[in-house]
Amino acid sequence: MISRIARSAYARAVAINVLSLAAASLNPADAAHTHRHARPAHHNASATRSNNGPVVAVLPGVLDANALAMPDQPFTLRSWDGTVETLRKRALIRSPSWSAIMIDNTLLQSACRDGLVQMLPAPSAPSTSPSPCGIPAGQNSIVLAWDQRRATVAPNWGDFWDVARHPGKRGLRLDPRSTLEIALLADGVPASGVYATLSTADGVDRAFRKLDQLRPYIVWWRTPEDAARIMDNGSALMTSTPADELAGAERKSGFAAQWHQSLRQNLSWAVPHNVPDADARRVTGILREQNPHHDDAPDNTTPDSGSLTIDDGFWTNHLDDLESRFQTWFNAKP
Repeated sequence: MISRIARSAYARAVAINVLSLAAASLNPADAAHTHRHARPAHHNASATRSNNGPVVAVLPGVLDANALAMPDQPFTLRSWDGTVETLRKRALIRSPSWSAIMIDNTLLQSACRDGLVQMLPAPSAPSTSPSPCGIPAGQNSIVLAWDQRRATVAPNWGDFWDVARHPGKRGLRLDPRSTLEIALLADGVPASGVYATLSTADGVDRAFRKLDQLRPYIVWWRTPEDAARIMDNGSALMTSTPADELAGAERKSGFAAQWHQSLRQNLSWAVPHNVPDADARRVTGILREQNPHHDDAPDNTTPDSGSLTIDDGFWTNHLDDLESRFQTWFNAKP
């Protein structure tokens, strides 16, 4: 008999694969980024090392954005796309690609449950990690980015939905996580009430009705690279995007970030399933000693009190159901 965990993992894999195929059939557009001031204490793409130490993979944009703070760099830095499909592929092969990965906490919870990442030795000091498989790694942000060449005043999520006053395409993540929260923020729900609303059937219906209003204008993205292409190509007037994708020095497309009502996502370090025990202990020790952490807030900007921290516990409990509902909505004819 198939276990409940196996059934859940299989159901998620099927749902994600359907959304992946649907997203691949789209032609995600692009947008751009504004340059952040250099941060000397942070490490950038040129800082990858050629020694035989651990290889640590960070989320897209982190290296270009110079957004990883740590006192030293005793490992090689690489980038990965942050998706469960890639993690599953890399974690279940014989030879590990990475000693550790940066991962958002909503994915960490399911990856730990499904055995894609390892349970770590208990820390010597109390930890704030929500999972025995993770080491806290800071936060990243999903922000509203808009093309300053076509809109001179910073918009909010309500303006994002107002295609009559602000005509043009809109970019959104092809995932219920962050997208449903944004829909409720646009519908007037305060950040403090988003998860209470989304915890009810009426609240979920409200979020999907809001998405219905914008559906003809949406350009979907699945990965941060997709969001970057939407900006680089000017395929949307506004888009949700990881803030790091606005920070690469090479990005000159004129998009800027609206930090009001940004979504803050907790991050962790995790060790893939196929990393040998000795290597896992080594990299775990390094990460706990060095405490490298992600910081994507601009030097001159602090996200205001209107920001929303994504509720890891909510998504641990509701991801399967809302992913299925989102898939059904996405595949339905308008």
